[in-house]
Amino acid sequence: MTTELKVKIKRSFLDNYHRPLHLHPEFIRFEDKDLTNNSFTYFKASEIKDFRYGINWFRYYFVFGREYQLYIRSYNDEVLKIKFNSYFGVKKKEKHDLYVSIVNWLWTLYFSKQVNDFLEEFEAGESFYIGDVVINPEGVIISVSKLMKQEKAQISWEDLRFRLFNTYFSIYSKENPIEINRGYSYKEDWNTFVLYDVIKNILSNKKIDND
Repeated sequence: MTTELKVKIKRSFLDNYHRPLHLHPEFIRFEDKDLTNNSFTYFKASEIKDFRYGINWFRYYFVFGREYQLYIRSYNDEVLKIKFNSYFGVKKKEKHDLYVSIVNWLWTLYFSKQVNDFLEEFEAGESFYIGDVVINPEGVIISVSKLMKQEKAQISWEDLRFRLFNTYFSIYSKENPIEINRGYSYKEDWNTFVLYDVIKNILSNKKIDND
């Protein structure tokens, strides 16, 4: 059974170099820099903090291209950037399949374990952050937008509901969804899918329907 991913990534038609990416249970390594003596970024698996991913669309009256973006951040705030483009439909399926494969491997090798670790912390009665969301035994604390500022709001587990969309995930209060809600982008916010999976599992374990 394959336990690692090795691929080479050509970032765009302007960059003819095929850059090696290696996702391994113990590390991640990618040649994401143009420096002669230090072209690789390398993280041990234990150094990986969070990730975000998405597609940036290029438009001029119509969509003519897309850039696939995957960012992995370490606990030292160093960011490994995986980016590659497709223009005018050239190799669009091949590029999209590569993007999906990398996301799935990142999840399998590194971030599904994070979810399990967070769930263990929750079962032990601990509080912790995922991104800027606080998870605690009583519920979650999120930032909500008011007229002139952001305010913190606690949502109890019994009151918490969520919705999953193609590009973002939203959390809201069932009792007061208009005033207490927040969306988290997979592309712009760190560890959004980890946040989603942790909340989904906690509600399921508590037998709370996400109605």
